[in-house]
Amino acid sequence: MTLPQELPEQIFTDLENAWMNAWKNKDIVTARDILADDFTLTSSLSDGQLMTKEQWLGAISKYDCQIFNFDKIKVRVNGDTAILNIWYHQKATASGKDWNGNFLMTDIWVRQQNDKWQVVARHASWLK
Repeated sequence: MTLPQELPEQIFTDLENAWMNAWKNKDIVTARDILADDFTLTSSLSDGQLMTKEQWLGAISKYDCQIFNFDKIKVRVNGDTAILNIWYHQKATASGKDWNGNFLMTDIWVRQQNDKWQVVARHASWLK
């Protein structure tokens, strides 16, 4: 199934909002459904370590997000894979430490056999 040209941005903006709202609200059930089983996260704060789905879900309680917003999302769909470049802002703490700022993220979403999109990878860089 090919997505119409005008729809991918809205589809993936909705998916990204659902994911970040799950993070903000500590909604493990929704987050677990959004993340593929082989999900990995890398970030400029991770010292080169990959975070797995279960590690990410386990760490959700350490974060307190007051607000987030997407400044811009660029979506490229190639078959059953979507690559998103996301300019993002948040006001948050991580284990009580300031985590406010602007980020550039790359998310990779894959359409599963049941036609549901799940995120398989994220890389996030803090723009200081």
